[in-house]
Amino acid sequence: MKPKDWEQRKLGDVFEQTSNLVNPKEDEIELWSLTVEDGLTKKSDRYNREFLVKKDDNFKEVRPGDIVYNPMNMTLGAVGYNGMAKSVAVSGYYTTMVAKENYDTYYINTWLKSPQAIRLYRTYATGSLIEKQRVQFPTLSIIPVTFPKYEEQIKIGSYFHSIDNLITLHQRQTDFYKKPNFYFISS
Repeated sequence: MKPKDWEQRKLGDVFEQTSNLVNPKEDEIELWSLTVEDGLTKKSDRYNREFLVKKDDNFKEVRPGDIVYNPMNMTLGAVGYNGMAKSVAVSGYYTTMVAKENYDTYYINTWLKSPQAIRLYRTYATGSLIEKQRVQFPTLSIIPVTFPKYEEQIKIGSYFHSIDNLITLHQRQTDFYKKPNFYFISS
């Protein structure tokens, strides 16, 4: 790939912020969270804190194909992608966005969690204390990045998607073999 095949952009040219507010109970949308390790995570899989939720109307909808991030933990890589066929609800404090046309969502999502991206977030984060620095959408929008052309993004994104599927398959196999009722029978 030649350097001219890469284009410099600001992340504001790549993303459009969304803000679809929902009430999980009324709209019958599951409440999810966001972790650095796993991205979007079902609340019950991580911990159940629904008893702490006082308001039902301060949640954002993350539609299929949307990207969500936690401004307080962006410098740690707290980014998730909704690759499911259903919408979920997340904290109203999170930022939701969608990749604009001619940007491959899977490539972009993978890049957003890369060490290179995290270094950029740390450079542009605002806040006087390191542990309280944030990357709000207006700040994210001005970060300059260099991406390959769309066709190359699709190829790279597809490659990473295949790797993620392979990792998921191996994790399921590992979990199966770790079950206490599993017996290995040799011949």
